[in-house]
Amino acid sequence: MRTDYAANSRLKYRIVNFDTYLLMAYLALCLLGLYMNLNISSVNESNMTTFFKQAIWTCLSLVIMYYAFTVIDLRKLRHSVPFLTLVNILLMVLVLIIGREIKGATRSFSFMGVNFQPSLFIRVMLVLYFAHFLDKKQDYLIQSDPKGFWANFRPLIIITLLSFAIILKQRHLSTIIISSVTLFSILWLSKIRLSTIGLIILIIVIGSAGILKFGAGYRGSRLEIYRKYSLFLRVIGKNIDKVNADEYQIKESLISLSAGGLWGISSVFGQAKNLCLPESTTDYIYSVIGEEYGFLGALLVFLLYCVILFRGLFGVWHIDDLYLKLAGFGLTLNIFFNAFVNIGVA
Repeated sequence: MRTDYAANSRLKYRIVNFDTYLLMAYLALCLLGLYMNLNISSVNESNMTTFFKQAIWTCLSLVIMYYAFTVIDLRKLRHSVPFLTLVNILLMVLVLIIGREIKGATRSFSFMGVNFQPSLFIRVMLVLYFAHFLDKKQDYLIQSDPKGFWANFRPLIIITLLSFAIILKQRHLSTIIISSVTLFSILWLSKIRLSTIGLIILIIVIGSAGILKFGAGYRGSRLEIYRKYSLFLRVIGKNIDKVNADEYQIKESLISLSAGGLWGISSVFGQAKNLCLPESTTDYIYSVIGEEYGFLGALLVFLLYCVILFRGLFGVWHIDDLYLKLAGFGLTLNIFFNAFVNIGVA
């Protein structure tokens, strides 16, 4: 749906174009997140601060969204994208020096109880930087074989590798996964030569294997835990005899999801939020939804993200401006892949 308020000259601020279904899906996810945080936090009065923080961030996001619709012009913003990207990289370096360490990872600044993670913003800035640079160099896309790509698009390679190296040092692998898939999709949409696409895939595979083999040991052990609790092992009748402490989170997450069945056991009888499942208000909130509202409740959440995905992609598909097209495409995928990874973890 296209809604145009520009015709009313009395309005100082204009919302020129928005998609009703995408907006409704976004608001539904916000309300669902607030409800689940209230539901989980209510079992322990000391945890109600989690709900209040979520409410504050939700209200703030609505204000920022309105501001973005009425004030920000992506065409004008693109001139500042290279500078903002470099600033974001410098902030990530600064995090490693003076940042706060949480559960073995140094990813954020902490100010008055509020944590700020520059690595989350670099996902957005890399999308805008790729869109800006590929649009600027679109005449060279036909020469984007591996040799030509290195000659004409070298800043993309350098900025990406530098950002990923810093994020890897921060032990934030999920951000690298989400950004890698998103940026790869942008390159594919911009019609980079297939030989270059194949080489990038090969580099990603080799790099991923190297990180798992020679990187921090917890990454390989985490994959081993996922393999151990794979449903395929249940199919062939292999039982899990011994459970280690490191496996507790995964085990409880799967127990919660499987206990929900089709319809769920309701919020009254849910056990995961009663301190059985750590991080139930953050990384594993999807497991609580699956337990209390079943497969259908979990499916509804996933479908809301699918609405955002498809409406976002369809909304930018026919735009002639390559910068806006790539930016819209990348930002939409960034949201969906982030949800997809977190759902996959649960």
